[in-house]
Amino acid sequence: MYMDYTEIGRRIAQKRRKLLLTQAEVEAKADLSPRYLSNIERGRSIPSIDVLMQIADVLHMTPDEVLLGADGMQKGELSGQLAAKLKRLDKKQQEQALSFIAWLGAQESAGQEIK
Repeated sequence: MYMDYTEIGRRIAQKRRKLLLTQAEVEAKADLSPRYLSNIERGRSIPSIDVLMQIADVLHMTPDEVLLGADGMQKGELSGQLAAKLKRLDKKQQEQALSFIAWLGAQESAGQEIK
């Protein structure tokens, strides 16, 4: 699997800035050497999985968020997977799925947490 370390670094930097943390603060909390985070954020260093998980922990990110993006899957990918699965269902199952999706939307609009 190809890993885009420049993109991973961009996600880390974006989350760090959102949390209003400096590189030095994250380095201290993740027990990293000075300037290492800068190199990771710019895609100049390839960190180990252990280092990525230390950074993720400090930034309250999941491994999927660090490696793959905010949701782990782009919205278009998710829509494509849903569409492919729905096509395999018979008409009655598709109607049930549509009804369930409408119910989920109503719950969200009503401000109810879905567990």
